[in-house]
Amino acid sequence: MSNAADNVAQGESRMTVAVVNEQAAHATVRFLESARIYRLPRTSPDYAASLRSLQVAAGAGAAVYVRLAAPNTEIIVSARAA
Repeated sequence: MSNAADNVAQGESRMTVAVVNEQAAHATVRFLESARIYRLPRTSPDYAASLRSLQVAAGAGAAVYVRLAAPNTEIIVSARAA
């Protein structure tokens, strides 16, 4: 039997996107589960796909799977639809 946790790759967290704002060097992202402001650097190899996933989720008030650069950091490495 499978559960929702089986769909989450190791190192990913499922978070609900509240707001995404593009800036010159990165996109800032706010999630409902955290007061922290997260950043997706434009230098990220998955920037375009991750940004699109975050924007779609923000518009729908939906969750995404987020991979951070390290535990307890605000740097997003990638994001994908949940």
